[in-house]
Amino acid sequence: MVDMMENLIFEILKMAGFIVVLFLCCLWLVKDKRSFYKFRDWGLIPLTALAGFVIYCIGYWEAGTKESLITLVVRSFLSTFHMFFLHSDLLEVRHHMHTNATYMFAFSIIHFAAFLVSFLVVLQLFGKQFLSWLKLKLSTPKDSYIFFDLNEGAVALAEDLLKKDRKRFILFIDKNVKHKLVAFPKINLSLPRLRDKESLFEKISKTEAVFLKKDFSEEVAFDELKISKLVDKSVCRMFFLSENEDYNIHMSLKVIGEIRRLQLLPKELRLYVNADSEELIDLFAEKIGPLNVEVHIFNRSKLAAQELITNYPPVNALKLETSKAVALSDFSMLIIGFGNMGSEALKAMIEQGQFVGSTFRATIIDKEMKCKAGLFEHYYPGLKNYQLEYHEAEVNSSEFFNLLKDKLAGLKYILVALGEDELNIKTAVELSHFISRETDNDQIKILTDVYNTRDYSYIQQAKECFKEICLYGSNDNIYTEDIIINESREMTARKIHAYYNAQKAVEKQVPWQALSPIKKMTNISAASHIYTKLQLAGLTPQDFAQWSTEEEYVKALGNERFENLAKGEHLHWNATLFVHEWDVWHLSDIPDFVSVNKDEKHKKHACLVDWEELKKVEERFGEPYRKYDRDSVRNIWELAKAN
Repeated sequence: MVDMMENLIFEILKMAGFIVVLFLCCLWLVKDKRSFYKFRDWGLIPLTALAGFVIYCIGYWEAGTKESLITLVVRSFLSTFHMFFLHSDLLEVRHHMHTNATYMFAFSIIHFAAFLVSFLVVLQLFGKQFLSWLKLKLSTPKDSYIFFDLNEGAVALAEDLLKKDRKRFILFIDKNVKHKLVAFPKINLSLPRLRDKESLFEKISKTEAVFLKKDFSEEVAFDELKISKLVDKSVCRMFFLSENEDYNIHMSLKVIGEIRRLQLLPKELRLYVNADSEELIDLFAEKIGPLNVEVHIFNRSKLAAQELITNYPPVNALKLETSKAVALSDFSMLIIGFGNMGSEALKAMIEQGQFVGSTFRATIIDKEMKCKAGLFEHYYPGLKNYQLEYHEAEVNSSEFFNLLKDKLAGLKYILVALGEDELNIKTAVELSHFISRETDNDQIKILTDVYNTRDYSYIQQAKECFKEICLYGSNDNIYTEDIIINESREMTARKIHAYYNAQKAVEKQVPWQALSPIKKMTNISAASHIYTKLQLAGLTPQDFAQWSTEEEYVKALGNERFENLAKGEHLHWNATLFVHEWDVWHLSDIPDFVSVNKDEKHKKHACLVDWEELKKVEERFGEPYRKYDRDSVRNIWELAKAN
């Protein structure tokens, strides 16, 4: 009786041990998929197969197969193969081995290892949902990235995030794909669209991302998604990148509503919303109130424009006199196609293309220019301060080529944004031929918008044959951490704001969270512009190591270079407001009783004038506005010192 009880306890403990091992394997798989698969594929599987082969060789040797070595090897190999399909050939092993405790214990362990291998393979193929649920339950990440909807941009961004740190916690929420190949959509999805989602799901399944087969909608709350703890306890970033703008807007607003309903206190929450309207940022600011929530609104065109100025900043196209921080030539560009991409690129180039000693010039060509130019000038009245020419012409028409001939001299960039990849590439190649025939200027870059570089094999050939053709705008290049998130840029923007804030009386200081959207934007733009200032001054971050104080840095710049950098900062600040729909508020139009320099409702600002005219504005409002521009040059020292 005692022996039976001991055997029962032993069997129970053995079963419990097996369950614990299974759970620990699942836990390891959830925590570090790659290292676990490496252990399984290069350790567990070969060792189990080898041990299985040996254990069956011993069993069959005792069963009388020892006289035929080939038979022994074949039978052992087949039995080893069977055990990975949860089948045991123990009955074929000599009976007296069944009573050998050592042999049976080894036999059990090896077959459990084979079961474990099979279980993990099945889990990998069909258990993504279970693993995702387990990881969501067990994880308490410091940072989390939540994607609502599985789409190409979201997958590209997730892959980029994981490429830089594969331990990041990334969660996809989408109800339309269940497992590897099965989908049960409750909405009308075309077959090609569904196949796209399945393909993307296969792609993201190979990463450490978590996938939750649920839908975030008006009827579904945070409670059902089980993501409240991520909002409450981590620095949480949520991405609404679907092609449906209405969904992105409504669901991101619902997030804010859910936070209020559940009375969550976000440690830090950032919403990234794919939408076209710039006015939405004011709506979000009103809804957010005092919550620690940041909202970033963008679309593909804005992201591509950001890639442009990152890779091809206007300052790199000009000859500079760095001892004075001035440009020695004008910046001229030609834009072919004035849809969303063309207009966003123009605004980005204007914002980053202002230099002392240089005039910004752009010629824009579109076959429907009359209505497009009118609408653009209506939204951005301040851009009339720049040398912009609008021409209506069909690509490849006589008028088109005549305009090209007239504008080639001094041209730095040609931007092609006609709305179709194939048309853009063909136009870029034709432009390359035209330029090589008409001019010796081989410095003109042809910046060509290509949405999906993988779809056109001839694109790479075009790049190799025509060195001046530069591609931008593909999903893999714009849906990246550096373009979309870039928290180092925002951190720098916050430091810029803190620098100015510290110079005010305590009662007049405004925290970053309470700033208006346009003030945040000007600080972020100033952070992006630091590279341009350093280029103009001929400085690198390493140069700052030779100066131990701010005074030494300012002295090294010299009066003329320092003053020109301050003037350049004012030119850049003007451009930032102009491209965000602001216009000049002329002193003659400001009533005497008004004591502020801007009208935020009508987007008018008295400081949007030339450097020389600022003196009159200073006298009118009693503020040293030019000093603020000089302070921004001084502040470069602190920012460079803080890296």
